[in-house]
Amino acid sequence: MGINFIQPLFLLLLLPVAYVIITWWRHQKQMPIGRKVTIATIRSLLFLLLVLALAGTQLLTPVQAKTIVFVVDRSASMKDDPRVLSFLREAIGQKQAADKYAVIAVGAEAAVDQPLTIRQEVQPLGVEVNRNATNLAEGIRLASAMIPTNARGKVVLLTDGLETNGDAARQTRLARERGIAVEAVSLQQPNGDEVVLTSVQVPQRLYAGEEYGISVDVESTIATEAILRLYEGNREAGQQTVQIGKGNNRFVFSQKALQQGFHRYRVEIEPRQDTVAANNQATAYTQVAGAPVVLVAEGHPGAASNLIQALEAGNIKVELRDLALLPKELEGYKQFASIVLADVPATSMTDADMERMRTAVRDLGIGLIMTGGKDSFGMGGWFQTPIEEALPVHMDLKGKEQLPSLGLQLVIDKSGSMSSDARGADKMALAREAAIRATTMMNAQDSIGVIAFDDTPWDVVAPQSVTKLDEIQQQISRIQADGGTDIFPALQLGYERVKAMNTQRKHVILLTDGQSALDDDYEGLLQQMTAENITVSTVALGDDSDRSLLEMIAGLGKGRYYFANDAESIPKIFSKETALASRTFIVEKPQVPGYTGVGAWPTLKQALPPVRAYIATTPKQTAESSLMSADDDPILTRWQYGLGRSVAWTSDLEGKWSPDWVAWGGNSRLWNEIVAWTFPQITEGAWKTTTSVNGAKGNVKVTMPAGRSMPQEMEAVVLNQEMKREVIKLKPVAPGVMEGEFETADPGTYMIQISQKNQGRVTASQTTGLTVSYSPEYGIHADGEKELQEWLSAGGGNQITKPEEAFGGTLPDKWDTQSISEWLLMLAALLLPIDIAVRRLQLPDQWWVRLSSLWRLRKSTSADSEQQAVLSRLGEKRSVTRRTREERTDDQKVVSAPLIHPIGTAGNQVKPAAIKNEQAKEQKEKQGKQAQPDETLNRLLAAKNRKKSQ
Repeated sequence: MGINFIQPLFLLLLLPVAYVIITWWRHQKQMPIGRKVTIATIRSLLFLLLVLALAGTQLLTPVQAKTIVFVVDRSASMKDDPRVLSFLREAIGQKQAADKYAVIAVGAEAAVDQPLTIRQEVQPLGVEVNRNATNLAEGIRLASAMIPTNARGKVVLLTDGLETNGDAARQTRLARERGIAVEAVSLQQPNGDEVVLTSVQVPQRLYAGEEYGISVDVESTIATEAILRLYEGNREAGQQTVQIGKGNNRFVFSQKALQQGFHRYRVEIEPRQDTVAANNQATAYTQVAGAPVVLVAEGHPGAASNLIQALEAGNIKVELRDLALLPKELEGYKQFASIVLADVPATSMTDADMERMRTAVRDLGIGLIMTGGKDSFGMGGWFQTPIEEALPVHMDLKGKEQLPSLGLQLVIDKSGSMSSDARGADKMALAREAAIRATTMMNAQDSIGVIAFDDTPWDVVAPQSVTKLDEIQQQISRIQADGGTDIFPALQLGYERVKAMNTQRKHVILLTDGQSALDDDYEGLLQQMTAENITVSTVALGDDSDRSLLEMIAGLGKGRYYFANDAESIPKIFSKETALASRTFIVEKPQVPGYTGVGAWPTLKQALPPVRAYIATTPKQTAESSLMSADDDPILTRWQYGLGRSVAWTSDLEGKWSPDWVAWGGNSRLWNEIVAWTFPQITEGAWKTTTSVNGAKGNVKVTMPAGRSMPQEMEAVVLNQEMKREVIKLKPVAPGVMEGEFETADPGTYMIQISQKNQGRVTASQTTGLTVSYSPEYGIHADGEKELQEWLSAGGGNQITKPEEAFGGTLPDKWDTQSISEWLLMLAALLLPIDIAVRRLQLPDQWWVRLSSLWRLRKSTSADSEQQAVLSRLGEKRSVTRRTREERTDDQKVVSAPLIHPIGTAGNQVKPAAIKNEQAKEQKEKQGKQAQPDETLNRLLAAKNRKKSQ
């Protein structure tokens, strides 16, 4: 037990308190001593309690229990070692009842597998972590955070000691500074027979027809035979049978650059003896110089035929691809200089396709052009998509309140089957997103209503104008999936709600993934709706939906029917339907576009032909609109987006909306100018770039040509296969050499766009790539025991071998604290009225005397008892003495009587002198003996009386 003060400086207040009380004591000369003592005592105690409360007084009790956090390495190199669970069970079996433990699993990140507990049972490890890397430092950091500050804690790692991420030594030191010990158990794993393809090297830049070599490096723990295969893209370009020796090996493929563009080479090895197949491939990239190629995608056949003819006439190469054959990897876009989407609906592209295309424009410098048509821009459902972000126009109409008002009623299935589809997508979440996106496209004069249905329908959003958009969207976001499916009552309620809307156009969108009864009068209901100019469109989601019923409803409702095989297309369908229902996006007004003078396309300075129709959009703030309509809508707009450029042409290319433009003599020349403007304009960097993998880190090294000065700024944008973007600054490491690192914990392809900047402006760029074919966990491992001992020694940790050592050993003393400040304040509050009473009450002086002497009486109780005993003994002795004296007197009287009588008979005879002297002496001695106890008794009685009088 001990005492601690949170703010000990407040204890200095005791000095002025003592001074005040002493000063008060000296000035109170007329006050009776008893009253002074009482008041001084109470005040001293009162001030002492207040000062101790201000100082934050705490009681300290020693902590006996231990808190142990086990950090288990679950990376791939550990191979689910069964010794881990055995060690945990034996170690926890040795703990005391009050001891606590927890279990953390660590891979590329750390996660709590079992929280702090005192139970004896250990559960099998169940939490999933990324096993492609080992970050022991993160495990130690999380474990240290789980141990309370006042606990006697320890971190015990079960690992092979091989870390690919983080700094375990540093985290160990930080834990020690907090009073937390770090110990490790070495669980080494054998390498076995292993062949690893470590790298593929290819020249960074090539020219068409150039011959070059591809070097392949292989590391092996055994001597064996293997087959090497070389792939260019997905095409096999070479094969070799090779003899592999123990240690490092190098092999070379001879190739000739036949096709221009950005190429990926992949090498695979098939050894006769091997343990892990995941480390048997590697990849490299190269750029073959040549003429630019334009990728064209059509929404329907012939949508871009006029454009293709114009470009080919201008000697620009064109590759027409079906939308299903768009590149499925980011590197696939690097072989193109620009992309054209000709009247393509958003529903025909996946979100992943859009994300790759947007990233290629922003980070790789690829151009992008979108042309109009009935399935393009807002009419095609491109609202709030990655492609809209890359284009220079917004798909919705901002500031167009004069347009016809729209009443939109959404009828959304919320049955239990809407929770997820076969791909794991949350259909209900996407339906909510679709409804919210539809409301965003609407204006304040429009009205919206939302009905959700299962067995019965209910109003999520009652019909209302789209003025409180945030409130409407919050109500939509609360829809949850459960229940069955009954379509007709929901559609009937939707009809009742939409017909009450006071808008010029009225439309219903029905979404469901289930089936319903067919005996309801759908035909009669839809006849009533169409009679009141209410249209109905339907969306069948998934193969389990009643497609025939929904197609029939859309046909009778004079709307459109959609079949969505995947839930991701729902938001795009709702956006398209909202645009089609309003019918305000297509502007059918023949007119000659007005040239604004913006843009460097010389052909626009000629006399321009008219266009008959276009899709209304809104230009973005920094976009340049070269051609505008009479209603100030953009027809031809461009802007810079990241490293790339994009253009929006809101009329069509096939001549339905712009036949005069197609027949115009300047059309071909104009489109060659537009497409060429979108080509990458940044100079190709002349530096040499090399990439490599070091553990879970990727490395980019840029070497400047001899004699070139170092750039002011150089950065690299790293894009992984999930389109996650990381920007790294390259730093000088040697004369003419700059480097940077990035995370490569997950295997896959990493595209790297290196940019040289001057005052924030990109002056040169270069594209390269790095493929991590396998995790470093699957490589040939170094001596894990040695590495473990090195970082433990550097961090101040210890290595243990036995399970009983986990809860053993000596840990730093820790104390539990309990504040008593509140109790001290309560005692002070109780003393305060007593202090007031003592000072204010006018009691007789003898009362104060008696009150102040109470404590002295208690202290002298034993002394008084002894005095009483003495007095009693003296009193008894005195009584005995008196009785003896009286008895002797009586005896003298009895004895003297017969003697006098004979003498008396003889006459008045006088006693002899000797007898008289003897009697006088005896009488004097008796008087002295009687006087001595009487005097002692009197003195004691007098002292007692004086004490009582005080």
